[in-house]
Amino acid sequence: MKVLLFLLMILPFWGYASSVASAGHILRGNAEDDVKNFLNINDRTSALRFADGEQIMLPCFSGENNTELYVVYFLGRTEKERNFWDVYNKNGYWKGKDAEQAYRYEKDMERYINARITRYDVFAIALNKEMVKDIKGDEFQPDSNAVYKTYLLTNGKWIQTDSFKVQDAPKDTGEYLMNISGRNNKKFLEVLGDSLVSLPDFSDRVNGSCAAGREDCVLDCLRVDYYLLSSSLRMPVVQLDAAHKLLFKKRKEKRKSEEYIKVYALLSVNDKVTDSVLCYEYYNNAETLSAYEQIYYIDTVQRRIWTVMLTYDEESAEADAAKIYTIDLGRNCFVQEVDTKNTPADTLNNE
Repeated sequence: MKVLLFLLMILPFWGYASSVASAGHILRGNAEDDVKNFLNINDRTSALRFADGEQIMLPCFSGENNTELYVVYFLGRTEKERNFWDVYNKNGYWKGKDAEQAYRYEKDMERYINARITRYDVFAIALNKEMVKDIKGDEFQPDSNAVYKTYLLTNGKWIQTDSFKVQDAPKDTGEYLMNISGRNNKKFLEVLGDSLVSLPDFSDRVNGSCAAGREDCVLDCLRVDYYLLSSSLRMPVVQLDAAHKLLFKKRKEKRKSEEYIKVYALLSVNDKVTDSVLCYEYYNNAETLSAYEQIYYIDTVQRRIWTVMLTYDEESAEADAAKIYTIDLGRNCFVQEVDTKNTPADTLNNE
């Protein structure tokens, strides 16, 4: 029986191989499948347990196949489903049960999740066995250069959605997986902006198609309502890696005939903001009929941000040249590209 020390170090959970005998049949996999299958019942090394020390109660179990050690997590897609497992929820799963003796309810918990599996995102965080070293007996830990891979079960297949080095392990697994899960929901996609903005000729398209009298303005093709998005109570957090994430801070002013909005993207490193850049700006004056708006697009793979300033009148729109910023995770800052390359971005402090 191997005690998964490497998982206990970064992804707290209860799990020993002797518990396999009491395991249920959560999404029982085919043991003969050649494809990646973290739900193979024969590979499980623990029964269903809960991640310990997390803000979110996460049902999970550990496993080991020929090449990897892993933990599978079941994350409720809604706040209601996640709160169902909270020991303080008087109407949740633990009503009338002793949460200190969770092992007594393993099969019942599995039956519950099986019956409601569509309400969950199923994740696996795995480590290749070549990246671990034995300490003594059956215990082992990760190498200093170990890299964990995060997978999401999507349409029956395990799709890798993220990876992180052992030294960058998430402090809270539930929060980390919620950010990964959020990448697939509509609001998360909206907060990244519209990819049209990143086209090299986007500004030219605006200036060519949004002139007075034209009916094919490219701005009508945008799928994101930036104004509406900036008016929402809270904009989602964008996780870049285990240590880095983007937060959004809004400023609003409204007078008799004027409305002014600014939205800054804040780069956070280990929960400390290190830099900011203005990504969205809106101004409208009802008396003078003047308005302008800066829109943006964030590419989390390329680690780049495009912003384009638009000026409106009653019948047309004009676009300035795009500004492009690199999200420099090495220097923990935004760096403006092109003519002003390697100069700091316009920051919140300048306002």
